[in-house]
Amino acid sequence: MFKKIWRIIFFVLLLSGLAGIQLSLIFTLPDFFRQINLILIALIFTLFFFGFRAAVWAAIIGGFWLDLFSFSFFGLYLITLFLTALLTEKIANTWLTNRSLYSFLLLILTATVGYNIIFGVLFYFSNNQAVFFLTQSNFWQALAYQGVWSLAAGLLMFNLAGAATRWLKPVFLKKS
Repeated sequence: MFKKIWRIIFFVLLLSGLAGIQLSLIFTLPDFFRQINLILIALIFTLFFFGFRAAVWAAIIGGFWLDLFSFSFFGLYLITLFLTALLTEKIANTWLTNRSLYSFLLLILTATVGYNIIFGVLFYFSNNQAVFFLTQSNFWQALAYQGVWSLAAGLLMFNLAGAATRWLKPVFLKKS
């Protein structure tokens, strides 16, 4: 019982800390480094290794902290992260059935593209902008930077998780 409570507390504190780093450190960096999205990376990592239920909680916790300090309407990040988790879960269950590095990298890249498009659509309609976000060059540049950072983080995290656990090790059948 206490072990499960400590895991939940650790999960909440870890995601809250990642959101704090995202808000206080990463948003102040130059443009290339500003595109690191720790919450999205943590969301996909949680979805891939711990399941959809944990990913929804990650979206709620991360979305809450990002919305709390955002100048957009409250719920923009929460809705975007939830829909991204839903989209990624659907893709993981229908098209990518194994837990390989390629599946994880494809999921993280799909989630990055989906997150940015969902965020752009919601932001466009909530702010009544004159120019559609897909026609702006900074959207595509930010998407490319975020994709590179997400793939690099996914590659690093998958290899660290593979080294730390036997869950991702290949299984060989023995001859009888």
